[in-house]
Amino acid sequence: SKVRCERTGKSQDFYKFAFPSWVNVVATTAIGELVLIRQYRFGTARVELEIPGGAVDDGEDPLAAGLRELLEETGYAGENSRIICKGCPNPAIQSNLCYTVLVENVRQIAEPQQDDLEDIETLILPRAEVYSLVAGGEIGHGLVLNGLMFYTLEMQKTVGIR
Repeated sequence: SKVRCERTGKSQDFYKFAFPSWVNVVATTAIGELVLIRQYRFGTARVELEIPGGAVDDGEDPLAAGLRELLEETGYAGENSRIICKGCPNPAIQSNLCYTVLVENVRQIAEPQQDDLEDIETLILPRAEVYSLVAGGEIGHGLVLNGLMFYTLEMQKTVGIR
C-alpha cells in the first residue's frame, strides 16, 4: 500500500508484515537457574541459544501460550506465571506484539512435544552464566535479550537481585 508522510507530503510504497503475536518464556527453577533452549534457526542458518517461546495462536491468551510453549518445547511447567513485558518486535514494519512470561519454580513434568521443524535441546543454566553468555554475545536474539532484561528488572523489583 502507499503511505504518505504528513511532514513532507511525499508518498511511497510500504510493506507491512502481518505476523501473529509471539511469546517468550523466562522459566526459573527453585534455585534460580534458567531454562534455555538451543535450536537451529533458518533465518540465521545457525544454532541459536534462546529462551523457550513461539507464536500465540488466534484467540489464545498470551499467558496460556507461554505456558503451552514452555511445556511443548521443554516438558517444563511451574507456578507464579505472569506477563512481565509486552512490546512491539519491530514497529517500523510489523503490527504484532511480543509478550514475555515469567514462570517460577519450574520442573520437568513431561517429555517435550516439538513441532515437525523443531530440534530443540534444553539447558538449565545458573543466572550468572546466562548473563555471561549475553555479555559475550552468545545470546543474540533481540527478543530473548529483551525478555532477559525485563526478567532482570523483575528480579530487582521483587528480590533485589542486580
